[in-house]
Amino acid sequence: MFFCNNNCGNNCRHDCQCDRHRPCRPEIPDYNGYYPVPGPQGPAGPMGPRGATGAVGPQGPMGPQGFAGATGATGAVGPQGPMGPQGGVGPAGPIGPTGSTGPTGATGPTGATGATGADGAVGPTGSIGPIGPIGPTGPTGPTGPTGSTGPTGPIGPTGPTGPIGPIGPTGATGPTGATGPTGATGATGADATITPAGAVDDATQNTIVAQFNLLLANLRAAGLLEA
Repeated sequence: MFFCNNNCGNNCRHDCQCDRHRPCRPEIPDYNGYYPVPGPQGPAGPMGPRGATGAVGPQGPMGPQGFAGATGATGAVGPQGPMGPQGGVGPAGPIGPTGSTGPTGATGPTGATGATGADGAVGPTGSIGPIGPIGPTGPTGPTGPTGSTGPTGPIGPTGPTGPIGPIGPTGATGPTGATGPTGATGATGADATITPAGAVDDATQNTIVAQFNLLLANLRAAGLLEA
């Protein structure tokens, strides 16, 4: 910005003789022909609203080709591709060497019977014909006689002991034995205290008799007591 005096007038240019007291603004002169000195700069105003998005510019030119990157690791082998079409027939190969003589052909069919000629010489013996197929199975033969009885096998092991059988009936009372000799008289004991005997119920007597009979049966079964 240029500050010019009145000698400059309305010509504000770089070579003006300026006293640097007045700004060079010929479009806004004051009443004395001078131009006001600008005041201090005010604070920045608030940010204006965001403008609308401009149109997309044209695509720029393609950039230069970049440097070649490092060679990557070899990838896995891909699947086998489909079989290609069959190729055309190749040219004929050279003629191969002559093959060996083939085997003698089969004997042809017998011709018609000719007239009887003179006896010829005896020909060689012909080869043996192939074996014929196996004939069907013959009928089943009759049943043979019954074989002799084999020897008796060994005695098997003893089976487990069976359960105890029921108690047999009580045998008849045996005869009374002969009276034994009279024993010697023992020493006289102390006077006993006599108390009346208690009555024994029938259930107790039956239980004792049943247990005694069971004991006898077990002894007989074990062979320790004759029946």
